[in-house]
Amino acid sequence: MAKERERVCMFYQYEGACLKGREGTFWDYCQTCDKYAPLKGAKPARKNLRKQKLEDARNRETKREMKGWE
Repeated sequence: MAKERERVCMFYQYEGACLKGREGTFWDYCQTCDKYAPLKGAKPARKNLRKQKLEDARNRETKREMKGWE
């Protein structure tokens, strides 16, 4: 699978129920369903914190260099 589907499908009701009569398990079946259509305006299931973590690491490095700790 190339990319996880982070937004809820418009046919997804709750865990185990789908309006299309499918299995309806968000982290399992919904990731590969061919009828997936993301709900407009829905929030992602989890935040992508990669950018924030990289910025924090860079800030720590610059502070360390400024203090001369190396």
